Amino acid sequence: MDGIRIDFYRMHGSSDVGDVFKSREAVAPARSFEDSLKEAVVGVNELQMDSSAMVQKLSLGDVDDVSEVTLSVEKASLAFQLLVRVRDKLVDAYQQLSRMAV
Repeated sequence: MDGIRIDFYRMHGSSDVGDVFKSREAVAPARSFEDSLKEAVVGVNELQMDSSAMVQKLSLGDVDDVSEVTLSVEKASLAFQLLVRVRDKLVDAYQQLSRMAV
């Protein structure tokens, strides 16, 4: 336990572990769900754009390793599938809430 306190002291200049967690909460404001969702959509879009650029480079012969292109396309595909599933769950939750009797 003392080793952990020493590490926290080195990182944050505090010998009390409780102070470290309090200061972390004060510094990092909570993100809203809307911001998290926007960030996810932007991230998926960037992956799609990178994937498209890699495929274009492959078609021009500028890529030496085809596995890089395959990985890029697969990452973009999986991220998009996850985003679609999250969207479907959100729509389903909204529909269930709208059917609830008040």
